[in-house]
Amino acid sequence: MAAVAGTSFETVIPRKKFKELPIYIAENHNEVLPFIYRCMGSKHLPLEGNTIIHLDSHPDMLIPKGMPADTVWDKHELFSRLSIENWMMPAAYAGHFSNLVWIKPPWAKQMMDRAHTFLIGRHRLSGEIRLSSTEAYFLSEALYSSPAELDNSRQVILQVATVGAHLFSPDKKDDFQELGKMFRQYIAREGDPFILDIDLDFFSTRNPFRGLYENADLYSHLRELYNFQRPANEQDPKCIQKAIEEREAQLSELEAIFGHLQEHRGLQNYQDTSSPRFQAVASLVQEVETHYPGDQVDWTLVHDAGCTCDDTELPHHVTSRDDIQQLITSSFTGLLCSLPGPPTIVTISRSSEDDYCPPEDVEFIQEAVLKVLRQVYAPVKLTLAYKEQE
Repeated sequence: MAAVAGTSFETVIPRKKFKELPIYIAENHNEVLPFIYRCMGSKHLPLEGNTIIHLDSHPDMLIPKGMPADTVWDKHELFSRLSIENWMMPAAYAGHFSNLVWIKPPWAKQMMDRAHTFLIGRHRLSGEIRLSSTEAYFLSEALYSSPAELDNSRQVILQVATVGAHLFSPDKKDDFQELGKMFRQYIAREGDPFILDIDLDFFSTRNPFRGLYENADLYSHLRELYNFQRPANEQDPKCIQKAIEEREAQLSELEAIFGHLQEHRGLQNYQDTSSPRFQAVASLVQEVETHYPGDQVDWTLVHDAGCTCDDTELPHHVTSRDDIQQLITSSFTGLLCSLPGPPTIVTISRSSEDDYCPPEDVEFIQEAVLKVLRQVYAPVKLTLAYKEQE
């Protein structure tokens, strides 16, 4: 049935209500997306235009490399291409998410607090998903495209806000009244559908790459090698395009060097040995081999670690249990109470097996978060998807 102009999607297809709020807990963050799709399929969420409130130490808003945009229309193929850092934007391109609200802790620095609107669409030349946001987070991954180069484009609103600053500055307090006003821009009234998505590393997080070959100071070397130079003028399309071209060349060369290393277990016979980046990698290899003689170094993993560096680095803040409890009882509870109403569905990611959420604390955090969710939203129906996988 086609929607009549001026009517909402929900006017045409009535939305169902859950008797108990469903809470799904997965291990890896991309594994929550099938539960959201299932909720849309059962008509508890609209098929288009959803708001997702995303609590996380990381944005998770990249795009799978090399994936044709049309992959989003085959959900099984799509799910197989996703990973923890890139599961939200393909759903936005498909129209399922229109409002992305990233609530971050004070140690997450990848984006500044603000709201901005951009287009997401199919890049006319590459056939991949690209977007018109000039956030450095997207520019550093060469995901920017001018609106004129995008087909089948849709508008997305990205809102970023920080809570929990009082952990570092006791004189600062979360302003839940302002937070509530912000939420009501995207969720107008109680009963409106939205997704509450929580990564447990929001409360405590590690950068798992910081300790990689630590004696060789590997991560510091990678930060220099993979550093991203922002465009001199982020309003000038020519400056943006130049920065993207340089970034693509930088990442492509480093991928080729580390790929050669992995395949040949050395840098012998590499073509361009005069490149400054080659010389820097050669120095890094020597440093690692000096401190870890005989180790079978996974150079692909080293490259992957480098790709997490741009002009910032992955957040790293292992929170004490006292501070975790304070963050949950104050900031998290206050945030839930500032929402206009209960979410349609809650998805939770543990992120402990890859060490982003400290494994020694994940059960403690999970139980504390669930306790608050049960208090605020009872009755709930809990699905431990990570247990079912085991």
